[in-house]
Amino acid sequence: MYTNKVPIQRNAKLYNMKPLHPKFLKILTFTGFICLIIPILILGIWIHSFNSGDNQADRVIIFSTYFPEFLHGIYRTTLLSIAFCIIAIFLGIVCLKITGRLWKVLNIFILIISIALLFLNLFSLM
Repeated sequence: MYTNKVPIQRNAKLYNMKPLHPKFLKILTFTGFICLIIPILILGIWIHSFNSGDNQADRVIIFSTYFPEFLHGIYRTTLLSIAFCIIAIFLGIVCLKITGRLWKVLNIFILIISIALLFLNLFSLM
């Protein structure tokens, strides 16, 4: 049976999205860069702790002294690093729409380093 009803457009807002303003995309690029710096700093602290301690127990104690008490769990710093890597990857993908060459290179750099750190952190969980 044929009805004369017009189909409901469920995602009407999705189809009528306006492009993001370039200044907003640049702010998101800097936010993604800051989100990338956090896992890099955590990795740097681990490398410093690894070179400072004699055995693994000493290295873990040295590493945990750099963080507040609520991050002293087994995988908490790793999960924090993974979360910031995922945020940086998402922001890097969104900000690839910037037309300037410098901004595209910066966003590609953020994507490559974030993905590499994400895989490194996921590998360390195994």
